[in-house]
Amino acid sequence: MRVLLLAAALLLAACQQPPAYHPVTSEVSPAAQLQAEGAALMARGEHASAVEKFRQGLDLEPNSVPLHFALGTAYSFLDRRPEGIAQLRWVIANASTESTEYQEARRWLVRVGALVDAPTVARATEAAAEAAARKVDPAAQGSVAGETRWSGVTPAQGPIPIRISLVGNDDDTKHVGQRRNISLGERFEFKDVPEGKNRLVGIFDDTIIWEQPVTVKGGKQTDVALDQNASSVPPTTFPLPVPVSAPSR
Repeated sequence: MRVLLLAAALLLAACQQPPAYHPVTSEVSPAAQLQAEGAALMARGEHASAVEKFRQGLDLEPNSVPLHFALGTAYSFLDRRPEGIAQLRWVIANASTESTEYQEARRWLVRVGALVDAPTVARATEAAAEAAARKVDPAAQGSVAGETRWSGVTPAQGPIPIRISLVGNDDDTKHVGQRRNISLGERFEFKDVPEGKNRLVGIFDDTIIWEQPVTVKGGKQTDVALDQNASSVPPTTFPLPVPVSAPSR
C-alpha cells in the first residue's frame, strides 16, 4: 500500500516515469483493492477509469486519506481543477502534516493558487500591527474600486459568493492585505491603500477567477473592471441561476 501512495505522489508531481503496478493480495480491504486497481489504471494513463475506482473506494471508506488523495490526483490529470482542489483541500484538513499525502497535496494547492488566502491573512495581521506602530500620510494613500460582472449572471437571480483580496506586491506594499466578500455583480472598494504595486485576486469556490496587478497612486482612486474579458476561466464557470416559477393558483 505504501508503494501505491508513493506512486500517487509521483503522479501528482508530474513525474514522467509511471509507477509500477504491484498486485494486491486478498488480505486487503475492498476499498484498498479498489485503490490498487485505480492506481494501475493511472499508471496506464486511464485517468477517467481510475476516478471511478477511487470514488467506489470512497463509498466504502469515506474518511480514507489515501483515497481522497488519489482521487484528487486523478482529477488533476483530467484538468478538472475544481474537483481536484476540493479533494486535496480535504486531505490537508484531515491528514497528518508529516504524511506524504499532506505534503504533496499542499504543494499542488499552493502551485495552482488554491491557498492564496493564507498569505493574505498573514499580511493583514502584519498590516494591522504596522499601522498601529506608525503614522501614515493620507496623501500617500489611494483606493481601489470596481465592479464584478459576468454575462448572464446578476445578483437578483441568485447570489454567487466572490472573495476579492488586495495583496501587496512590492516592498512598499508588502503589509497590505485586505479582503471583501461580495456577490457576483456587486461593487467592491479598498480604502487607505498605500502607494505602490498590489495584486487583486477574485476567487469563487476555490477557483481563481481574476488575478491582475494594480498600481495605486496617492490621493487617487484606481478603477478596475473584473468581468469575463479579464478572466481566463471558461464562461461556464458559474452555474446559471435556476428561474423561479410563479406559484400556481
